[in-house]
Amino acid sequence: MNFDSRIIEQLKAELQKPLPGETAQYRMAPSYRPRLSAADIAAQNPRLGGVMVLLYESNGLLKTVFTKRREYEGVHSGQMSFPGGKKDDTDSDLTATALRETQEEIGIDGNNIELLGKLSELYIPPSNFLVHPAVGFTPAIESFTPQDKEVAEIVEIPLGFFLNEQNIHPQTEIKLFNGHTVRAPAYIYESHVIWGATAIVLSEFSFILQKAIKQR
Repeated sequence: MNFDSRIIEQLKAELQKPLPGETAQYRMAPSYRPRLSAADIAAQNPRLGGVMVLLYESNGLLKTVFTKRREYEGVHSGQMSFPGGKKDDTDSDLTATALRETQEEIGIDGNNIELLGKLSELYIPPSNFLVHPAVGFTPAIESFTPQDKEVAEIVEIPLGFFLNEQNIHPQTEIKLFNGHTVRAPAYIYESHVIWGATAIVLSEFSFILQKAIKQR
């Protein structure tokens, strides 16, 4: 999908409207994912986090960026994710968390990011996180600076990839950190498998992006 500033303007407008939430999110949710009420989630006393869906122009295309986590003894080992993390006491809100983590993980200054809006919050049962995704836009990025401790690789993907349903693999075999295997919907870009919470966030974002494209 070629870059068009009108898409950014219309996307910002669409993000101010009521969000589709689970209707769009669950297109990419594993079949075993529970549907929990707000009260059920609150009862888990989840940790709070913020992530950033960062948009930018590169070589004439509108892209977004992911981090591939390093391997570690934990539920999200080696997974593809958006820049983001746990809320610090110093963060004024979860958008501030997303901006701070974006700078820490990939080296993009939050002062250079225009906030377009927010997506629906998402509860992640395996790690007991309630995540609030923000959507931002920044002019062309010259380079990224990955955080060595947490980021194994930075992966840039054109947004048009996520609008093509042929790139959705509904029964992808996923090997978990504990050695177990599950099947879940996933986007597969080259050698990168995007599934779980990141794919669910992408599903809602893609739904809204399609509306923005039609309205531009």
